[in-house]
Amino acid sequence: MTRPLAQAYLALAAICIIWGTTYTAIKFSLRDFPPYLLVGIRQTAAGLLLIGWAWVAGRTASLMGMPLAERRRYLWRQALTGLCTITGGNGLITWGMQEVSSGLAAVIGSLTPVVVVLINLAWRGSERVNGLMIAGVLLGFGGLGLVFHHGWADFLNPAYRWGIAACFGSCFTWSLGTVMAKQWNDARVSPVLNAGLQVTAGGLGGFALSPFFDPHHTIAHTAEGWVSVAYLALIGSALAFSLYMFALQHLSAAVSSLYTYINPVVAIMLGWAFLGEHLSALEAIGMLVAIVGVWLVNYGYRKSAIKPATQ
Repeated sequence: MTRPLAQAYLALAAICIIWGTTYTAIKFSLRDFPPYLLVGIRQTAAGLLLIGWAWVAGRTASLMGMPLAERRRYLWRQALTGLCTITGGNGLITWGMQEVSSGLAAVIGSLTPVVVVLINLAWRGSERVNGLMIAGVLLGFGGLGLVFHHGWADFLNPAYRWGIAACFGSCFTWSLGTVMAKQWNDARVSPVLNAGLQVTAGGLGGFALSPFFDPHHTIAHTAEGWVSVAYLALIGSALAFSLYMFALQHLSAAVSSLYTYINPVVAIMLGWAFLGEHLSALEAIGMLVAIVGVWLVNYGYRKSAIKPATQ
């Protein structure tokens, strides 16, 4: 294994833990901040920090050296990717977590690798779905059914339904942004700069949506709330998203999204410890079934990608 590849896997391991903790931090932040305003503050601050870091470290030369037309096209693509991953992915799940527990949001998010594979198939159009992938999709959604088993009555509450829908929407938009980043990120451009451009664009998108979708526009200024926002901006966004861009540079989009195997476990344990959330035995089995389904989809996808080269 080459050194960059080993570093990419270490970055992915760090993401597994960091992004698992952000679900709890978001729950704490939502006590004081409306969701899209939270996304705007958190992500814009993180993005500008990353761009400043890239500039001070001299990592903007590759972008500035591009011809003007190419640079404009690249910036637009980075902005579009950020709108999908941050405004869409992070924004929707933050909005949905007003009604949905941190653990359940993380379990829904664990389906991201499944959606990444399906989008990859549609994007490229060359690979074919095999039996393992079909079985994995069925297991993934079957596991979610077990997770939901005691809460079907909650769907009578429109706010809960919208919260669940937002979490699934987040899964799709984040997956789409992951595929975009894998396809459009130029290896010559620093992962830190790519992350900064995308996170800043996504944060500005959060500010733009706040007047339309936030339930209120006031901030309760507490130490707990601002510490949570600082953690989300510095660790959950600036650090973790830079690591994610680095992982995407050296790993496939499907492999890079495998952090979702660990995130639900971290989120559920922290939700139990700090938020009073619970997980029954059947829900734990459902989560395990969903994760096995995700693994099957990725395994089937890798076999499908390798098969033509071995024939």
